Amino acid sequence: MAITSGIFSEDVNFEDRLQPSLDELAKTVQHLKGIGLKIVLTSGSFDLIHLGHVKYLAKAKDEGDVLVVGVDSDDKIRRRKGEDRPLVPEQERLEMLAHQRPVDLLYLKPEDEERWGLIKAVEPDVLVLTADHSYSDEDQAVLGDFVGEIAVLERQASVTTSERIRQLYMHLGDRLGPKLAEVLPGLIDDIIRRE
Repeated sequence: MAITSGIFSEDVNFEDRLQPSLDELAKTVQHLKGIGLKIVLTSGSFDLIHLGHVKYLAKAKDEGDVLVVGVDSDDKIRRRKGEDRPLVPEQERLEMLAHQRPVDLLYLKPEDEERWGLIKAVEPDVLVLTADHSYSDEDQAVLGDFVGEIAVLERQASVTTSERIRQLYMHLGDRLGPKLAEVLPGLIDDIIRRE
């Protein structure tokens, strides 16, 4: 018999996967731990989801039974990466992640959340970080109070979302530059004649 509802269904069941608050997420996780499941936590922006993200999530899920994914809010990403980010709004990023097979639970991380609020609420058996994480050795020692172990995974793609965006802008300039050089003088002349 196939499971058709809840987080263990093959169906997306977005409403079941998205946890509305840290309190609700903590309750759900405690229930799952109570039935003997190993909880894995990772988080990130997941802006413009690509193959590297998908492979990373699959490897993270291999660390346990239930994968919880924290997703940075639009405001949080904008503060960290600039006004032109994210490219994909938070609701769409959440829904795309719900469609990824390894993802069991989702939580939208607001900008004003206390440091490590998600980690403290989940108290994962395994916290999965990328190899270029920003946690110092001291941070990792403190995190030991809230996590069973820390697993560090290499990035699963050679190009990040930020790098893809830079490439797009560079190539756009290469393509538009010559065309602008052709039309811009005439456009400026038209504007001057109108005045």
